[in-house]
Amino acid sequence: MEKYSEFGAEARKIMLQKGITLKDVAEKLNVSTPYVSDILRGNRKGEKQKPIIAEMLGLDSES
Repeated sequence: MEKYSEFGAEARKIMLQKGITLKDVAEKLNVSTPYVSDILRGNRKGEKQKPIIAEMLGLDSES
């Protein structure tokens, strides 16, 4: 299994529950799918994108 940051693991769990794909998130953010994946893994900070992802999923962006 791929390693995710705490935020990324929670985001992926909710995405799976809601049927939201990385592609869906990437399109909403107007970035590439690998970029979103890097944010969820903690490889990129995604300072502008994390709050938007959190809002989409109903998450706290600080987790």
